Amino acid sequence: MLEQLKKNKQLWLNCLSIFIVGVGLIFIYYILKNLGLITNQIHTFILLIRPVIIAFGIAYVLNRPMIYIEKKLKDLSRKIFKKELASGASRGFTILLLFILVVGSIYVLFNSIIPPIMKNLRLLLESLPMFQESMNYYIKELGPYVESFINQQQIDQISNFITNLLSAIGTQILQLGTGVITNVTGFAISTLTTIILSIYFLKDKEILINSVDKGAQALLSPRLLKRMKQLLHDLDVVFGGFLIAQLIAAILAGVFSTLILLVIRHPFAILVGLVTGVTNVIPYIGPILGALLGCVLGLFSSLNLAILSLILLTIYQQLDANVIQPKLLSNSVGLNPVWVLIAILIGGHYLGMVGMIVSIPSAALAQIYLTRRYHRLKKQQKI
Repeated sequence: MLEQLKKNKQLWLNCLSIFIVGVGLIFIYYILKNLGLITNQIHTFILLIRPVIIAFGIAYVLNRPMIYIEKKLKDLSRKIFKKELASGASRGFTILLLFILVVGSIYVLFNSIIPPIMKNLRLLLESLPMFQESMNYYIKELGPYVESFINQQQIDQISNFITNLLSAIGTQILQLGTGVITNVTGFAISTLTTIILSIYFLKDKEILINSVDKGAQALLSPRLLKRMKQLLHDLDVVFGGFLIAQLIAAILAGVFSTLILLVIRHPFAILVGLVTGVTNVIPYIGPILGALLGCVLGLFSSLNLAILSLILLTIYQQLDANVIQPKLLSNSVGLNPVWVLIAILIGGHYLGMVGMIVSIPSAALAQIYLTRRYHRLKKQQKI
């Protein structure tokens, strides 16, 4: 009897396994068959919740400044009024002050930086017809130095490519700005929704975290929940520090590149500085792009200006890539500058630009877990 039950149990288990595998295969077939529809639905859903995603990103970036300002407000309140501000009042004042600073910064940006950039773009588009003639002139001036390894047809192809590329980039940026102004109503509604959501995320972050924590407690085991919390905390520490360091590095790259080009009277100094700052998020590659752009746009004025721009921006690029960025990133993510450079090289080799960007926080996270494991094993006297 017992043997019969054991055989039947094994039979039922085998049948159940076959059933689960069959259902899984049918599910995979259904997904593959309707992959386009599923992808479209996911894309539609992401567009729908895009204000929520952007608002969460804004709240995450502003969270650390908010904590710092709120702490300073409470300290100031204790010194002046001999008592601490209530949590609700201090949070409200902090968010108000923070958004005044953000809006003020955006206002300064649009009034002091955007108009010169738009002027640079218009000047660039107006000067493009003359670019090929300038290239031919410079080639003739250089003469035997370049004719030994490049012919006239290749020169024409290169100049045409650069002209078309600059024209496409400039036109796209101008169209983007015009599109934002044209669709001002939709843009304003989306922006207002995002701002309101980000304010609520900052104001009620403890309540929201508590709600997520309760849901996680209901769904996950205590051990898994503890590990998930530790992982999220580590990600916050590493990626939060990485974002701040990258932001500082980008601002420094943009400002110093602009100042260098303004000193030598480069006509597109602000535009090149902006591009250098934005692309600086890509280690090594970003500053090089800025230097090349400064050189190419310098050709609109003179060959000497182009060469001088390339030399000065390359010198700064070397300083930024080998001193400034490794130092900032090592301080923010806890990695030695040598490991920062090694992580960038490995990430760039295997995954290109994306690998260069994610390699540093990934290496910092790996260092945290390896260090913890080392101390745990040492405590257990296993090493």
